[in-house]
Parts: sequence; C-alpha cells; structure tokens
Amino acid sequence: MTMIEPIAAKAAAAVSMDTPAAPPAAASESASDAPGIRTRPAASAEIHISAPGHALAGGNQAASVRDHSDVDDSGLPDQARDAIKRLRELRAQLARKLQELEAAKNATTGTPDQKRIRIAVLQQEIASLGAAITTTTATLNQAMRELPAEQQMLAGSLAMR
Repeated sequence: MTMIEPIAAKAAAAVSMDTPAAPPAAASESASDAPGIRTRPAASAEIHISAPGHALAGGNQAASVRDHSDVDDSGLPDQARDAIKRLRELRAQLARKLQELEAAKNATTGTPDQKRIRIAVLQQEIASLGAAITTTTATLNQAMRELPAEQQMLAGSLAMR
C-alpha cells in the first residue's frame, strides 16, 4: 500500500491507494509523476499470528505439550492417560488464550467496539476452556479412585506437568 499526500499546504488528509497489480516501486513512480503529489511509504503495518503460529513460536513449550510419551509409558489405564493428555492440551490452549486476551487489552488498533467484542469473545473462550478443564479433571479424579495409591500418585504427578 502506498500513501499519497497532496503537497498543497492546506490539504489535510492523505489518500490510501492499493495497487496490487503493480510492484511498490512502479506505483511510487507513477504517482510521483503526477503534478502536486508526493508519495511516501505507509506509516505502519499490522501482523496477526494465528494460534497454531503462536504454538510453533512457543518452541519447547509447544513440543512438550505434544510429547505425551511419559503418559503413554506410565502404565496407567486408558481413561486416566487420555484425561491427563487432554488436561495438558487444555492448559496449553488456556495459556495461549490468556496471552491473546492480554494482547487484545493492550491493542491500539481497531475501534473501541472491535476491541470490546474481541475481548468478550476471548473471555468466553477462556470460560469454555476453564469448564473443559473442570470436566476433564473430574474424569481424571473418577479414574484415579479405581487405581492403587502408587498409580494415583503417578497420575497426579503426570497431570501437574
């Protein structure tokens, strides 16, 4: 995107012109050929990273969430193993949503209504994840009641990682 502004002293607004077919240099040259118009690059750019992108950017944290070998090798019953894996995934999702919420609260782009709506959506997603964590924890607790004390301690330890 190239910003075009009039050179005239009393002109108040800059005009934005998208030229996707022409490379930026060509757009700049053609606009600067017009009398009374000076071009300048856009003042800022905004980049949004998707949730999977955030997970990849997390590096070791994202890898540790996907690596459930310690749970798989624990010898716990399937129901307990599945609940532990699900708890880990839900906690990772919750951490990402909390980061997104913090970023949305600190965002300076968009209208106040857009910001309010984005925050409300994220708060709802966080509440849903909290409910899912509660349900999964209850499932794990039920599965643990049927285990010997040693496996209960192991399951609790794995769930907290």
